[in-house]
Amino acid sequence: MKMSRLMWVLLPVLALSCAETGGPVSVNAEWNLTCPADSPVGCPGAPANTCLGDGGHRAILGEHRQLACTGDPIRAICEAVQGADGTRLVTLEANIADDFAFELHAETIEAGDGLVEQTDCYVTIIEEGTSYGGRTLGRCGEDDISMDQPCQLSGISVQGSDVSFELACESLINGTSVLAYDVGAVGVGPTTITFANCVGF
Repeated sequence: MKMSRLMWVLLPVLALSCAETGGPVSVNAEWNLTCPADSPVGCPGAPANTCLGDGGHRAILGEHRQLACTGDPIRAICEAVQGADGTRLVTLEANIADDFAFELHAETIEAGDGLVEQTDCYVTIIEEGTSYGGRTLGRCGEDDISMDQPCQLSGISVQGSDVSFELACESLINGTSVLAYDVGAVGVGPTTITFANCVGF
């Protein structure tokens, strides 16, 4: 299963990159929001210009607690918590005052014989306080994008103490308004997101 292969790569990469590196968690997260094309899902409209980027471009760059251009501190989290039942919860978040955020949450469980199974993975994007995706609407994995899995992860790699991956989402929906954005790089293709100095691995 592709998600099992994904976690075979992701967890060792995070363990190598984040263990005992010291210093606050830092993040380099940039993404671009656009209205879904050729989709029956509606769009909230063109995102407003902010100091985080013009149009749909958003950039959260810096260390945990460093002030962003909004005057609010960046909340950067990159951690794994191991449960007694063998589950491991992976949390990657870049958040500014709950107004703008990228979040990826994954849960894995030891399946025996050294195998790691992915049991849950989801992406949330917060735009001006409104959430898109989440546990039921923002599922992620290595498989091609589909209605059941709107977000695709690829290009997971380690460079020094950094963990990076590529992300693309199509029709990432808000559960209340049922409006959606596509998420990717400025221009075309997936965006690359990097965290460093993770804890708990």
